[in-house]
Amino acid sequence: MKKEQSGFEIAPLRPLDEFLLEAARFQIPNFRDLEKWGNRVSSNLLYYQTNYFMMAIVIFILVGYIHPCFFEVKKHKK
Repeated sequence: MKKEQSGFEIAPLRPLDEFLLEAARFQIPNFRDLEKWGNRVSSNLLYYQTNYFMMAIVIFILVGYIHPCFFEVKKHKK
């Protein structure tokens, strides 16, 4: 992991196969054990944080490309 001067670590970009494809282990979580479920979500978010960030950027760019009117700045007439 890379260390920045400010002291926080940036998680590496995980392989797509591990993040979404064949190696990903999708299981139905046990909602009865809320503590274990919460720990699993937190661990997943921390482990794949760079992947989620990159995915959000890609989706934002795609939406901006497909529907540019959403990002259009409208000027008010006086």
